[in-house]
Amino acid sequence: MIATRIGLSLLVIAALTGCGDATSPGGESAAPAGPVASTGPGPTDILAALPPETQPYGLDVYTAHCMKCHGDMGQGVDNHPALKGMTPTAMYQKLLDYRGGNIQGEQAGAMREAVKDLSDAEIAAVSIYAGE
Repeated sequence: MIATRIGLSLLVIAALTGCGDATSPGGESAAPAGPVASTGPGPTDILAALPPETQPYGLDVYTAHCMKCHGDMGQGVDNHPALKGMTPTAMYQKLLDYRGGNIQGEQAGAMREAVKDLSDAEIAAVSIYAGE
């Protein structure tokens, strides 16, 4: 009887957690900046699966694809946001979402363009480099 109640409670909690709108009033996705529960491997796992000589360097990827808008220290430039406070895993997932077209909003087009040609390994490397 108690096990049934606990199971039912967990089911209700899971259903309520899935409810709601995940967009902010400005239309940007309201994805959390903190850790993200991911079903796939994280950025460290992606790089660890590659031979060391083929692992991309996060600094190189950042310099080529991110620095122009996010600054040389990730502080943000003009209306582009600072990257401080995002974990590598959260940044990795967010970049994958931009590349996949899963994020809509004002700056989504520019971000999609910036990451469209990056491999999963390059996204992992830049996430580890730029994430806190």
